[in-house]
Amino acid sequence: MNKELKGTSLKMKKRRRARSKFFRFSFFSAFVFGILAGIIFFILVQFFYLDDIRVISSQIDNFRPSFTTRVYDNQDRLIHELYTENREYVALADIPELLQKAFIASEDQNFYQHPGIDISGIIRATLQNILNRRIVEGASTITQQLARNRFLSHERIFNRKIKEQVLALFIERKYTKDQILEAHLNQIYFWHGVYGVKTAALVYFGKNLSQLNLAEIAMLVGIQRSPGNFSPYVNLRAAQIQQRRVLRLMTERGYIDLSEMARAIETPIVLSGLKNIPSGAPYFIDHILKELLAKYDGETVFNGGLKVYTTLDLDVQKVATGALQESGYQGAILCMDPKSGEILAMVGGKDYQESKFNRATQAYRQPGSTFKPFIYTTAIENGITAVDWYVDEPLQFPDGWKPKNYDKTFRGAIQIHEALEQSINIIAIKLLQQLGTDQVINYAKRMQVKSQLQKNLSLALGTSEVTLMELVNAYCAFANEGRIPEPYAITKIVDWEGNVIYSSNKTVRQAIPADTAYIMARLLQGVIERGTARRANIGRPVGGKTGSTEDFIDALFIGFTPDMVCGVFLGNDDRKPLGEAKTGGIIAAPIFAKVMKAAHENLPKEDFIRPESVVERSVCLKSGLLPSSSCKKTIVLPFKSGTVPTKVCNQCSE
Repeated sequence: MNKELKGTSLKMKKRRRARSKFFRFSFFSAFVFGILAGIIFFILVQFFYLDDIRVISSQIDNFRPSFTTRVYDNQDRLIHELYTENREYVALADIPELLQKAFIASEDQNFYQHPGIDISGIIRATLQNILNRRIVEGASTITQQLARNRFLSHERIFNRKIKEQVLALFIERKYTKDQILEAHLNQIYFWHGVYGVKTAALVYFGKNLSQLNLAEIAMLVGIQRSPGNFSPYVNLRAAQIQQRRVLRLMTERGYIDLSEMARAIETPIVLSGLKNIPSGAPYFIDHILKELLAKYDGETVFNGGLKVYTTLDLDVQKVATGALQESGYQGAILCMDPKSGEILAMVGGKDYQESKFNRATQAYRQPGSTFKPFIYTTAIENGITAVDWYVDEPLQFPDGWKPKNYDKTFRGAIQIHEALEQSINIIAIKLLQQLGTDQVINYAKRMQVKSQLQKNLSLALGTSEVTLMELVNAYCAFANEGRIPEPYAITKIVDWEGNVIYSSNKTVRQAIPADTAYIMARLLQGVIERGTARRANIGRPVGGKTGSTEDFIDALFIGFTPDMVCGVFLGNDDRKPLGEAKTGGIIAAPIFAKVMKAAHENLPKEDFIRPESVVERSVCLKSGLLPSSSCKKTIVLPFKSGTVPTKVCNQCSE
């Protein structure tokens, strides 16, 4: 028995001696390796990589990670993000200290002691890898990781590693440890297109950094070691294993105690679910993106961390989007503030994924009878009044053209206001012929119609193609005392440092006299109260005009209150007819009403402002003269001073 014990003891002593020799050899080997590596490192830098490193190191002076540009509506609600790397920068002071410690414990325990390269870490990692006969531990410092992530590739090649280490030394000379840590925590990639700890906390847990608990902090730190493998959305079990590794390391460093570690392990992880921020306004985003790219380069727009504040009213936008989609028609809806020119809603089609073509700004289509208000505006400016008489009768021109009214009937003598209300083509043509195409086109141009208009009488029927944007902008004059603003979508742009780098310059000009604008507003109210657009009534002062093109190819309605102008266009891209009797009054006006009712729900009722030069008088509906006691039907109409009828009706007494 004694012999057996002695034999066992001797074997154990031999094993201890062998192990001791192995450790001494391993330590010596690691030490020698470190020295040799240092010598080789110096030689390689001097003879092979120095020029490349000088070029890259010069970039350190302008070091800044890419930031996500965020777009907001007129109530500062986030509606879209533009980025190549989805990141919201956060200062180190706003990153919880426990999260900072977790990263240091996991990634670089000697972060605050080494000059960018951790020699002791290299030796320790080498020993661990020798003992385990495989790579179980790396030696890249946080500074090296920052250099790699920001300036280099992730290729596992020798020369990249050399450059990484040299750059780490440069970075350490240039910045403080806190600055490096802050940059690193904002640079890290967390998978799913997410960069930086602030954005990662929101994407994974739906929380701000200050709200994270220890369990979430540990999991977040664990993810970044290999985000494609350790994302809890990809592999929850792997994420939990990494979480426990981080908690163990934090315990070993004394950042937390065993009880805190145990509670963190038991704390359930609730993921927020991967969510894309739906813009709800993709055509509007495309619209402002063109403007942004005209002002700044792509790097600034997509990586500059801009805050873009826009005119969009997300509530109105949602209603408009839903209204067009529910209609089943292809088309566009555009809403604008007539006083400022702010674009409040822009729907460029029923399905952005199907077609990104913006029909609100890019589609040139015939406006139909929505062009007639330009003719009537010119007429009012030339002294024609609402009660002037014109004859609705068949016409034939020398070229053989025989225009007709929509219903193919003729009414005989008719007053101007009724002709507009009923959208009588013949009267519009006669007015255009009387006034001249040049004069009418001039007024249309003054009212912001920029498209080329044909100098022929078919112009009265809206045959010259324009955009919905032009029409909506022009109708602002009727809602805003003759003034027309320049449409705009961006109110302010703030850079990543909080500096305002752009503010909108609102431009409003007097396009037509205020008295003419008011008279037109009243006459266009009649279109809704008594005419072709009764389905556009929203229970408050509102004016507008229907429009339909030949063979029912397009249907339009442009309407307005003192607070908003809204245009609805419906039409197929291939110009196939919408269907029999699918007119602006039948299918476009109800969409307008739906959008405007929602938009005005919480707004007080306002009437159009009447200038002192306009008087309103009750006239006989039958004769257009001042009513007598015998007149049964009367109507209140607007007149410029000096143009009010002076004769009293005697027709109703006959």
